Amino acid sequence: MALSRRLLIDAGVKNFFEKLNAHDLDGVMAGITENCEMRIPSSNFTYTGKAALRDHLQDFIASFPVVNFRDFTVVADLENLRLAVRFNISLVDDDGEETHMSNCNFFEVNEAGLLDDILIFASAPLSKGFEVGSST
Repeated sequence: MALSRRLLIDAGVKNFFEKLNAHDLDGVMAGITENCEMRIPSSNFTYTGKAALRDHLQDFIASFPVVNFRDFTVVADLENLRLAVRFNISLVDDDGEETHMSNCNFFEVNEAGLLDDILIFASAPLSKGFEVGSST
C-alpha cells in the first residue's frame, strides 16, 4: 500500500513534533526506523540509530519541561517520501529560561510511514538538551 500525503505529513507533524510537545518519548520512538539518523549541522550534532536518538530525545525532554512546536508550514514530496516542515518552537528549561526559534526540518520517510532521516536547520545555537547521544 502506497503512503498517502496525509500519512507522510503525519509522520513529521503528529508522530514527531506533537509527540515531543506531549513529552511522549515512546510515541516518538515508535515513529522512527532502527537506523534513523538525525543531523543538526549548525551545532555539529549527529545522532545515529534509534538508541542514540532515544538518549538525545530523553535528555531534550528532561532539559525542557515546556516544549512547544507550532505554526507548521509543510511541503510534502509524496513521490520521494520527503517532507519539509518550517515551524516555530519555544522551549522553557527548569530555570525558566526561554528559547524561541524558527527552524526547518527535512524528513525522509520509509514506505511504512516511519522517519528514516532527519535534517534540522536551527535558527539559534543549541547545546543544553542536545549533547547526549551525539557522535560528533
